[in-house]
Amino acid sequence: APTFAELFEINDLKAQSQAKDTVILKLREKLQSLTGDVKERKVKREIEEIETLNIELDHRVTKLVAKNEHLKQTYKQLYDSIKPSRVRSKEQCDDLISQFNLKSAEISDLNASLQEKVLVITALKESLSKLKGKDVVNEVIPLHSIDPELL
Repeated sequence: APTFAELFEINDLKAQSQAKDTVILKLREKLQSLTGDVKERKVKREIEEIETLNIELDHRVTKLVAKNEHLKQTYKQLYDSIKPSRVRSKEQCDDLISQFNLKSAEISDLNASLQEKVLVITALKESLSKLKGKDVVNEVIPLHSIDPELL
């Protein structure tokens, strides 16, 4: 059987052990609390970083929207300045096409008339040749009956 001093020492050791267990338990709780705080602080820091990034992106978007609006305005001004000359150019092209078509029709008519005259001249030469009984000079002497400005 243990002596009184040994019992006292055993009780004292048990008390110390219990005290240490209590300290260990409190330290574990504190560690859990600190771990939670660290996680919470990490989450807060990440949220702040994301918010900062969002603000930067908002600024970029705002700048891009302003630049886009400026480009739209510039494009509209350029288009508006080009539009009248574009209309004038189209009208001039349409006029030139009409003139070309008229001249083409005139030239076609003149060519048809010229063909008829060639046939008449050929027929007249043949008739004259038969009447004279000899060959007729076939050299063509050009006569410009067509106004040179039409050519």
